[in-house]
Amino acid sequence: MKTDADNMGFEVAGVEPTTAHSPLEENSPEKRLVARANEVALVYKGREIHVRDITLDKNGFLVGQVSDFTNVCTTQYEGLRLGQTITFRHPHVHHLVQPA
Repeated sequence: MKTDADNMGFEVAGVEPTTAHSPLEENSPEKRLVARANEVALVYKGREIHVRDITLDKNGFLVGQVSDFTNVCTTQYEGLRLGQTITFRHPHVHHLVQPA
């Protein structure tokens, strides 16, 4: 099963993990991310896409709402719109976004 980010071609940050783990395990990277991140940056077609309100769904995918497109003054960008809910995996996260 693929996420929205996989299907749309979001960039993967670094190398995919080689060890298998369950995203639903108590100390998984996904659970740690949900616990400490208010907003994360993903990269799509050369632009940072900020996603907030991150949760973990029953399949172990991260879920959040698109909140910003960097360096683009619009409510939509290449098929994404502000407020849209998307699913993604931990390797799609390039960095955490600190509040201004």
